[in-house]
Amino acid sequence: MDNETLLQELTTRLASGALSRETVLGRVMGESKKPSYFSITKLLYALGGIVAVLGVIFFVQQIWDELGSVGRMSITLIFGLILAGIGSMLIKTKRESRVGEIFHAIAGLLIPGGALVALNESGYDFDSLWPVTLVFGIIALFYFLLNVYHKALVLTFFTIANITAFVFLLVEALIPGYSYQHENLYTYLTMAVGISYLLLAKAFSASWNKSLTPVLNFFGSAGFFVAAFTKVDHSAPWQILFFILAVLGLGLAVKIKSRGILLVSTVAFIGHFVFITNEYFANSVSWPILLVVLGFFIIGMGYLSLSLNKKYIN
Repeated sequence: MDNETLLQELTTRLASGALSRETVLGRVMGESKKPSYFSITKLLYALGGIVAVLGVIFFVQQIWDELGSVGRMSITLIFGLILAGIGSMLIKTKRESRVGEIFHAIAGLLIPGGALVALNESGYDFDSLWPVTLVFGIIALFYFLLNVYHKALVLTFFTIANITAFVFLLVEALIPGYSYQHENLYTYLTMAVGISYLLLAKAFSASWNKSLTPVLNFFGSAGFFVAAFTKVDHSAPWQILFFILAVLGLGLAVKIKSRGILLVSTVAFIGHFVFITNEYFANSVSWPILLVVLGFFIIGMGYLSLSLNKKYIN
C-alpha cells in the first residue's frame, strides 16, 4: 500500500468514526507526547455544556408559568430537536472539533423531558404508562438510528440510556401495581440490566465506543450489586451468595482490568460485611471487639483493592 492510498484510508476511517484523532496521534507521537490541549478542550466543552444546560433550566423556570402550551413544547422538545439537528450538522462537517457532540448532549437532556411536556400539554393524565413507554421507545429508536449514521459516543450513551428507561417503563406498563413479586421482578431486571451493561462494555472495548467501557463497567456493576443487596435481608442463602458475588466481582475486575468494577466490588464486600456484623452481633457483648475487627477489615480491603489495582489493573 503506497502512501497516498494509506492516507486516503486513514481519512475515510477518521470521517466514519472507526478511528479517533486521539488514537492516531497516540500511535504516531506516542502517548506521552499527546498534546495537552485535548484534555483542556474537552474540559471547557463539558463546562460550557453544563453552564448552557443550567442557563436553559433557570430561564425556563422563570418564564414557565407565562408560556402557553405551544411555548412550553417549543422551549423543550422543539428546541431540543433543533439542537440535535445542529449537532448532527456539526458532526458531519466539523467532527474533529467535538462541538457537535456538545449540542447533542444538551439535546439529549431536553428531548425526553420535552416529550413528557408535550404529553402533559396534550391533556394526558399519566394514569397509563403506555404512551410514556411508547415515547421513550421512539426516542431510543431515534438515537439508535442517529448513532448508526454518525457513530458518535454521545449518541451511543443516549441510545443506551433511553433503551434502559424504555425497558423499565415497559415492564411497569405490562405489570402495573405494587406487590412483593413486583419488587422481585425489578430486582432481577436491574441485575439483568447491570449484566447487559458489562457485556456492552466488553463489546465496546475494541470499538470506537471504547471510551464508554469504564462508565458501563461502573454503572453495570453498581446496578447489579445494589439490586442484589436488596435480597440479603432475612435471607441466609442470599447473604452467602452476596459474598461469593463480591469475590467474583473482584476477580472480574482483575481479569478485565476495570477500576470501576474493582471499586464497586470492594464497597459491596465491605458493605455486606458491615451488614452481617450489625445483623447478627449488634446486641452482643462482643460488638465493640467486632467493630475493631471491622475497622481492620476495611483497612485490609482498602489495601487489597490498592494492591490489585497496582499489580493487575494499572
